[in-house]
Amino acid sequence: MFDDGVEFMDTSDTPCSWFYKAECGVWQRVEDEPFSFMSSAQLETYYIRNPYGVINMTTAAGHFQINLAASIQVNLNTGQTRQIKRTFLTENGFRCKCVDLSPPPPAHWENLDPKQPYQVLILTKLQNKTLTSLNQAFPLRRHTSEYQAIECFVRNIGLLDEPIDSIFRIQNKDLWELFCRKKIQLMRIKGQSAIEEQNLFHGTRAENLHSISTFNFNCRLSDSKRGLHLYGKGTYFAKYASYAFNYSKKTNWGTKIIVLARVIVGNYTQGHEDYCTPNDDQDECIYDSCVDDPIFPKTFAIFDSNQIYPEYVLQYRCTYNFQ
Repeated sequence: MFDDGVEFMDTSDTPCSWFYKAECGVWQRVEDEPFSFMSSAQLETYYIRNPYGVINMTTAAGHFQINLAASIQVNLNTGQTRQIKRTFLTENGFRCKCVDLSPPPPAHWENLDPKQPYQVLILTKLQNKTLTSLNQAFPLRRHTSEYQAIECFVRNIGLLDEPIDSIFRIQNKDLWELFCRKKIQLMRIKGQSAIEEQNLFHGTRAENLHSISTFNFNCRLSDSKRGLHLYGKGTYFAKYASYAFNYSKKTNWGTKIIVLARVIVGNYTQGHEDYCTPNDDQDECIYDSCVDDPIFPKTFAIFDSNQIYPEYVLQYRCTYNFQ
């Protein structure tokens, strides 16, 4: 043993705290969450007992699983995950009030210009086919992991086999902040730590894309401008891209357009053509969206545009003579 006059601190009894990564990207103590799933002391007890263990629990906010080895918490109701970590407690600790902060843009957004109403990044395999109606485009990028992940989702979940010409990522900081704020508001109102969000498809015309990218979908169209509204007078999204494809009008250059959006579906109920909100005329807001089938929903009607973030535009070549 070396004795160089340095006294080492024994940290064996130093208390540890547990943190989760909040939506704002800042690490926050589990005790500071309004609907805390477990305290640091409880998590530490489990960790010391088995640092590779998996904890399953049911709380008022839903069913959760904590994987200590992977350092993640999973909401088994929604499938949403978030990171957790164990660290030595600092002198004063810290807490982040995410609800008081402006939600940051997603980490994969690039070259964000706050002076622009929106920006578009083109992800494509073909250079000679770009959507001219979205003219605020970033330099072309191809064969990225983001492109491949979206393509895989469209094929395997969206069940659409039509060849993709290009994918456009929409970067609109204002719409993103409204979407995040709406999610936080609904969780607070309902007393939940999570609310169901899905990636859903919407077929549209190319000439609508500038308005959608700037102002979002208009969920309050007049009846004269609406098509069929079997499940309520809102904006419709489909679980399957193959279904949304049928509602997309072919462009002059022979392609079709589908928007892939993040949608807060929350608690949903059977829709009706006369509904103007998911709760009809009831004062109590129990439901957040209407569907075609509450058990196996394939179509969602959304009545509040803040529950939608139009994230990607998919441009397809038509292999058949669709209209």
